[in-house]
Amino acid sequence: MKSVTRLYTQFQPEKYELEIQLNEEAMRFSGRVIIAGKKVGRPSKRLTFHANGVKVTSGKVTVRDKKGERELPLERINQQKSLHEVRLHTETMAYPGLYTVEMTFEGAITDGMTGIYPCYWKDAAGNEQKLFATQFESHHARETFPCIDEPEAKAVFALTLTTRAGVEVLSNTPVHEQVKDASTGVLRTSFHETPRMSTYLLAFVTGDMHKKTARTKSGVEVNAWATAVQPAESLDFALDAATKSIEYFEDYFGVPYPLAKADHVALPDFSSGAMENWGLITYRERVLLDYPGETSQSTREYIALVVAHETSHQWFGNLVTMRWWDDLWLNESFANMMEYQCVDSMFPEWKVWNMFIASEGLSAFRRDATAGVQPVHLDVHHPDEISTLFDPSIVYAKGGRLLYMLKNYIGEDAFRKGLSAYFTKHAYANTSGDDLWAALSDASGKDVGAFMTPWLSRSGFPVVHVAQTGTDVTLTQEHFLEDSSKADKTRLWPVPVFSNEVNAPEVLEASQVKWASAHDSPVTINEGARGHYLVDYATASTKKHLEGLIAAQQLPEADRLMLLNSSAMLARAGYQSYAGTLRLLTAYETEASEPVWDIIGLVASEVRRFVDADESLEPHIKTLSRTIIQQQYARLGWKPAQGETAADTKLRGLILGLGAYGEDEAILKTMRSLFADYMKNGTALSAELRPLIMSVPVKEGDASAVDFLLSLHDGTQNSELKSDTSDALTATRDPQVATRLLVRLKDGKLVKPQDVDRWLVNLMRNRYTRDTAWQWMVDEWAWLQKTFENDKSYDYLPRYAAGTVNTRAYEQKYHDLFDSKLDQPSLKRNIAIGFEEISSRLTWLERDMKNIQEYFALAKIDQ
Repeated sequence: MKSVTRLYTQFQPEKYELEIQLNEEAMRFSGRVIIAGKKVGRPSKRLTFHANGVKVTSGKVTVRDKKGERELPLERINQQKSLHEVRLHTETMAYPGLYTVEMTFEGAITDGMTGIYPCYWKDAAGNEQKLFATQFESHHARETFPCIDEPEAKAVFALTLTTRAGVEVLSNTPVHEQVKDASTGVLRTSFHETPRMSTYLLAFVTGDMHKKTARTKSGVEVNAWATAVQPAESLDFALDAATKSIEYFEDYFGVPYPLAKADHVALPDFSSGAMENWGLITYRERVLLDYPGETSQSTREYIALVVAHETSHQWFGNLVTMRWWDDLWLNESFANMMEYQCVDSMFPEWKVWNMFIASEGLSAFRRDATAGVQPVHLDVHHPDEISTLFDPSIVYAKGGRLLYMLKNYIGEDAFRKGLSAYFTKHAYANTSGDDLWAALSDASGKDVGAFMTPWLSRSGFPVVHVAQTGTDVTLTQEHFLEDSSKADKTRLWPVPVFSNEVNAPEVLEASQVKWASAHDSPVTINEGARGHYLVDYATASTKKHLEGLIAAQQLPEADRLMLLNSSAMLARAGYQSYAGTLRLLTAYETEASEPVWDIIGLVASEVRRFVDADESLEPHIKTLSRTIIQQQYARLGWKPAQGETAADTKLRGLILGLGAYGEDEAILKTMRSLFADYMKNGTALSAELRPLIMSVPVKEGDASAVDFLLSLHDGTQNSELKSDTSDALTATRDPQVATRLLVRLKDGKLVKPQDVDRWLVNLMRNRYTRDTAWQWMVDEWAWLQKTFENDKSYDYLPRYAAGTVNTRAYEQKYHDLFDSKLDQPSLKRNIAIGFEEISSRLTWLERDMKNIQEYFALAKIDQ
């Protein structure tokens, strides 16, 4: 097995002069690169660079020393395809020193959404057009030109692109010069030199685009771009958010935005949600474009958060970059938290910190409770493992949660002061976590490294049991896993207590601590859900007290949602029955908070997993779903009230979705009527409710609705509408319709590769179409691997598949498919975690089945 070889330890680039010519018709590129840098280490007759799928056609090595410049004759150029390297072998010894290496190269432009790739779209006349874009993170710059493709190998880039004339050409920095050759119809564009930066941040986009422009208070030019077919007004919201994000971070960090401009580009084809290329941020269209009157509140909030996330990267990751990928969290964990910090300043009425706790918190807790899951900080032993580091629940969500915990532990002022010192000291350089801890320790007077290292370097989190008798309080921590038999009984964390009790310790460092409270009223900890741990209140009186506060909505939203989440997770791990969690729902009968309803909805949908083993439970679960929504359904109705909050707009969709699942006839009747009017007369549907309304006739077997939605999907340029029709169609209960949808997945003109997983996973989650979709995945695995194996989404497939398994029969199907793929480094970790996830889930379902059956029988929840 190949291991990671750090080429930066052999050659350290200082500057790239890079010229690339695009041949769009032939779908090829060629170019020349001149790399000035320093050879380090031992003398040798070889200089090695990264190159993957790029053919180096010539090379020249020049040494620069006291004697001047002289060429070292080349013996041969050796391309190591399996190692993704090109080796220039010199006839004489190359000693450490300064060198200039020149190479010419050529390669193919492919559809894989890495390196240089095409983005397909249709103009107003229906003709297919292309943009050409790049995606170099994590290690795909080597697919475009020979380089030292490691984050530590920062250098200056002077880029020149040759394209066809008549198109926009963008890169990280403003255009320095453009020359059009009238005789050949080509355009030569050179850009101003970049600051020192990593190869994965270099980027360019070219094609028929239009933009809207604004400027920050400090004079930074901000542009939002889309293909020519997209309406100009769809750029307005993102442009405003992007401009305000730069202004916010300049103020918060106390460090100016480092470049002259910031471009934000919506790409028709893009694998990830977005990419923080310095000064040229790229996005999926759905993550940047806001169609007035057609975009949901949920999507608008998502756009703002992603724009803020990528903008924060211009400091976290770009200005200061992790030394190696094991410290990826220095980029992503911080951006995850700071996006909420920024959006909260722009839209305080959205209350996004509650969204942070509900969304990021639940994602992190659920993933992190599985044995074998990766820690936030993880060593990389193989090149293909780099892409697996980007676990959204760990490096993003958990890492963001831990930094939020840290900010609350040391205080906002110290946190902000430490970040400013960190950026100032390490600008244009590379760091590790220790550098950040040093800055925050200096600012706070606390040993931040000692506090954070146990949380980052180890997987999992603790559950803290709270026992109280009068004024005597005992806290006990233990490692929490859904499979408690695999928990490490010796593992301890420094747990910030965040208590309402004045005598409580600031940090629980031992396995247990006792103290005398100043009063005998119930003591609570982790107030505001600021810590990354579960709380189990072991005293019956405390539980009853908290349930009363929940019912009266006298606890903050974050505490209400996290108490229900703790109950559900403790049940799944065997500390209590899941029936107890369902009983706890009665305390939430008057709940009106959308983030709290996120976890209520999760509990209501999670209990459906029992249906795969006992279908007789489904009518009772549907009745439960109808029952719990009634107060909010009566309050919210179908139409927004004047001055309605964004949270209520989103909550309406969640409530009606639960009602539709519960087969509330009044809700279904209204949805049928709204869809019929939409299909016949084009009457607009509420963007927040649109996929729900569309799904009802599909579920009920209306063939004309399926045909209508397929036509709508294939004809619209609105990316959110495409996603909505996909979600509606994959709600079908007809295996034949599922087969029809699955056949389309291999046709990139019908379903973009970036969207394949959405269609496939939705069909696998749907119990009526799971067999059909699973078999398609098995039959088409070779195609899935060929299409996605270089993409970060490839290792999500075993994770998505594991999430749909609720029976022993499907556990065997999972093993049948994935056992043979454990030798693939990019899949190995998620396959193994899938084994654990399935095993612990099935143990829970089998253990709790009788309790759930008895609960519904005793509760008399009937059809």
